[in-house]
Amino acid sequence: MTAKLQFPAITGLSRTTQASVTDYLRKAILSGELPAGTRLVQAELSQALNVSVTPIREALRELSTQGLVDLDAFRGAVVHTPTLAELEEIFEIRAALLPLSIQRGVYAITERELQQAELLLAQMEVESDRPRWVELNRQFHDLLYQADRSLHLKTLLQRLSDIAAIYINLSFAERPLQKESADKEHRELLAAYRSKDAVRATSISLNHINSTLEAARKVLQSH
Repeated sequence: MTAKLQFPAITGLSRTTQASVTDYLRKAILSGELPAGTRLVQAELSQALNVSVTPIREALRELSTQGLVDLDAFRGAVVHTPTLAELEEIFEIRAALLPLSIQRGVYAITERELQQAELLLAQMEVESDRPRWVELNRQFHDLLYQADRSLHLKTLLQRLSDIAAIYINLSFAERPLQKESADKEHRELLAAYRSKDAVRATSISLNHINSTLEAARKVLQSH
């Protein structure tokens, strides 16, 4: 059943370009504020964001190329609906690519990037709003995994990470966010990067995504 369009946190949107609308909707999808199956009605979005329909239409097309929005001739635009087959494929590919990214990244990451990761982690540890925590979590991992400086690998992992965010939000239905343990794992991951321990960093990261895989798999298998 398709979810009804809701906007729990649309405030202060000042720019009206396609890029700003795309960025806003992308973040709302990745954070779970616009959950999977939500219909994205152009007229409603236009009114809620106080922009014309044109940037809305173009933003939805862009998000469809990123795999975050499904365009259907009958239903229109819908936040991407997850499937068990896609879940298995995405996490299998991520598990194959992450070790390569980490093995390069732990030696290439700069002190400035480590400090930025530390700041993000500090914000996560005191953040009580789940959508905001999810967004900070995405930024934290993206910062670490882009440290290998490989443009193509970074692009692939970024796309996979974005689609995986839908499954991460889905996993909360099976396993509510265990913030304390997640923050602890993030501390250990950052410490592994600081000590340039690629084996430890890889192990933590794979355990991290596998726990999400298992939770999301249970949700999809139960439907």
